[in-house]
Amino acid sequence: MRGMEVIQALDKRRNDEHCFVTWWRKENDFLDYDLIDRFVDTMRLSDEIGGFDLLTMDEMWEKVAQLSGTRVTLVHDKDGDRVKWVHKGKTGTHVNECAYTPETVLEIFDVETKGNPVDS
Repeated sequence: MRGMEVIQALDKRRNDEHCFVTWWRKENDFLDYDLIDRFVDTMRLSDEIGGFDLLTMDEMWEKVAQLSGTRVTLVHDKDGDRVKWVHKGKTGTHVNECAYTPETVLEIFDVETKGNPVDS
């Protein structure tokens, strides 16, 4: 699939619940996850991929929770949903609480997979 074909197919399949895209190269040797809007913004007409799937916030959260185990927790309270994330940093263990947004979920996923979801 070339860039324009990808964007057209994505537009046909996307609904309001989809926030994420997972895509792979035609050689099937590379898999990546991204926010749909960022993926579309960086797609060039000459780019070629093997295919893609769309994911909702819940589906992506399941991947993060499966990957991270007890290091991530979704906290529901009167002020809205938050993510509690325990992770190692350069100066030891850190506990972050962030808004439950697509950007937060993808950032946690990228850090937890070290940018390489295939090896995780």
